[in-house]
Amino acid sequence: RPPRSTLFPYTTLFRSWAELVFIAADGIEGNLAVRTELRERARLAGRNPDELRVCAAIQPIAGSTNIDAASQRASLLAHIDEASAVRSLARLMHADPASIRLQDPAVDFLADHRDATGSEGFEDMLAAVCRREGLTVRDLALRQSFDQLTPSPTGSGADIADELCEWQDAGAADGFVVTPAIVPGSLADFVEYVVPELRRRGRLRR
Repeated sequence: RPPRSTLFPYTTLFRSWAELVFIAADGIEGNLAVRTELRERARLAGRNPDELRVCAAIQPIAGSTNIDAASQRASLLAHIDEASAVRSLARLMHADPASIRLQDPAVDFLADHRDATGSEGFEDMLAAVCRREGLTVRDLALRQSFDQLTPSPTGSGADIADELCEWQDAGAADGFVVTPAIVPGSLADFVEYVVPELRRRGRLRR
């Protein structure tokens, strides 16, 4: 069956029939909380929770070394046009671009435009990241354009593989939906640097 995304409200159909769920949450703890809730909802619907697989959204930036990956990330962020990012954020949150104060706390902006996206879970994730990282509205616009504030593990193939294994071992995800920062470069880097490390750890079949 097609995967269901937790960016949309939970439904009886999902609890009863979904086999694979795609989620976007705030880091390992946020994903663990969502996965735990999803499994409990499946159990309450009379299902075996182990029949439900939960895949977390990530946007990895992989490099030959940690320095290489950090340089790639900085370069990608530097190429985002701020004005375009602000307009995109305004469309997402149904806000007037002319009224947006870029230095204001992002959490206040999100609160003022609550329910604009129609996705409570997505907006909760945005608010949690903005609160934890102390983001301004300008920061939010740039990050939203870059990775939608989904987890973006950045580093060598070994470090990213270790992080993904940590998520899985903690019960935060059964698998991952890899979204590329750029196509096809980011996917090619993931295949070159991360995939061999996951196979070396016995986490990915050949």
